Amino acid sequence: MRHWVVPVILSQVIAGTSSGQDSQAYAVLEGASQNYAQVHTFCAQFHQVTEVTLLNLIRSGQGRMCQRPPNEFAMRFSEPAGDLIVADGESVWTFYPSVDDQQVLRFSGLNSDDRFNFYKNLLTNPRTRFKAVYQGIEEIDNQRSHRIFMEPKEPQGFRSAVVWIDLETELIINLEVLDSNESIRKIRLTDISLNMELEDEEFRFVPPEGTRVIIR
Repeated sequence: MRHWVVPVILSQVIAGTSSGQDSQAYAVLEGASQNYAQVHTFCAQFHQVTEVTLLNLIRSGQGRMCQRPPNEFAMRFSEPAGDLIVADGESVWTFYPSVDDQQVLRFSGLNSDDRFNFYKNLLTNPRTRFKAVYQGIEEIDNQRSHRIFMEPKEPQGFRSAVVWIDLETELIINLEVLDSNESIRKIRLTDISLNMELEDEEFRFVPPEGTRVIIR
C-alpha cells in the first residue's frame, strides 16, 4: 500500500456555527499563511497513520520529511525502513520496499509542489477556497494550538480536513484529512526546523540496482 502525504475528520461540525467563529478561523489561517510565506526550507519528524476504510486497513509509519520550494520534497520513512517519496523537481519517485523491494514508480514532476506541499494547499487563499470553522484551542503534547475545520468550496482532492496550528509558532503541528476515496490520513509533526541549509542529495533518489522502474 502506498503512503500519501500530505497531510481527516473524526469530529462533526456543529450546525449553526457563528460567523464570529468563522472570522477567527480565517484570521488564524491567514496569519499562518503569511508566516509560511517566509519559509525557504522546512524539515520535521513525522508520524503518519493512514486508514483505508474501504479495505478496513490501517497502516502507520514515521520518519523525516523535508521541503525546498518550489518543487523539491522528500519523505523518508524510518518505519517501515527504506520506504520513501522523493520529488527532485523533474520527477516524483516512490519506492516502498516494505511492500515490493523490486519496484520503483516514477511520475512526472510537473505540479509536484501542488501534490506534496500541504502548507500551500491548505493555507493559500483560505477565505476563498475553504469553508472554515474555528473549533477552539486544544493541547497536543503540551503544545497549545488552534483547531480549525476546513471544507473545500470546490474539489481539492479531499473532502475535509482538520488542522492544528501552534499558538506561538503559527506552524501546523497536526492534521487529519478525509480523502475523496474515504481514506483517512493523520500526520503529527515534531522537531520542526525552518530555513536551514539542505544538501541537494536530500532531494535525490537513485533506484537500487536490480529494481524495475515503472514510468507513469
